[in-house]
Amino acid sequence: MARSRNIKPGFFTNEDLVELNFGTRLLFAGLWTLADREGRLEDRPKKIKIGVFPADNVDVEAMLQELHEAKFVVRYEVDGSRYVQIANWSKHQNPHHTEKASEIPGIDGVVTVKDGGKAGGNPADSLIPDSLSSDSLKPADKPATTAKPSRSSAGQKTLKAYLAECEEQGVKPVPDDHAIRTFMAKAGICDEMQQLAWMRFREEHTTGTRKDKRQKDWPATFANSVKDRWYRLWFIQANGPAQWTTEGLQAKRVADAANEDQQEAA
Repeated sequence: MARSRNIKPGFFTNEDLVELNFGTRLLFAGLWTLADREGRLEDRPKKIKIGVFPADNVDVEAMLQELHEAKFVVRYEVDGSRYVQIANWSKHQNPHHTEKASEIPGIDGVVTVKDGGKAGGNPADSLIPDSLSSDSLKPADKPATTAKPSRSSAGQKTLKAYLAECEEQGVKPVPDDHAIRTFMAKAGICDEMQQLAWMRFREEHTTGTRKDKRQKDWPATFANSVKDRWYRLWFIQANGPAQWTTEGLQAKRVADAANEDQQEAA
């Protein structure tokens, strides 16, 4: 059920948010109306699309991931179910005291139960520029950081350019001694999952929605995609190796079919 929320002028001028695509910014505003009183909602891209973009052909999954990478939301999983937490919700919104309590577990797996209190009270700083992303959770006494470099900063390049450099130098895009390889081995992520994760990452950043993204450290970005499970290819159990998700099995089947076609054509 959609809810009424507050949006202040700071939403339109936040320096981090304006770097995102127009549709992603509109989705972010729409998520506020879909989230419960704790700023949580189910991570179901198709359902979210119906609630925010019912008549548009847009990739909500990609936009959700873009918001996650920019730290405006956190995508997480509890007991096999996926959810979205809007960062700094209590700074942005002050839900009405009669609004239904959240039934969605937080990132720590605990369902938040709060006293609704009385109507009114101190208003939330709804979408003010310094409270949009989770970076504003820094301690108050922490020294101010330097200004954020522009996207044109020296050293940043597209993945396509980075891959071309690697090929020219005869090196692997993700070095054998990179920490992410040890991480994947310890997490029980098999070679086939690793290869499929890299294939999805490479496609998305060379021909897909993020082909114009520039990074200084592409191996680190890929590592983040694995640790945060951007592509939802596997899930981790309490014991044993990682297992394929439905999305993973689907992507694997498509990749296997493509390989068979290539072999037949050879």
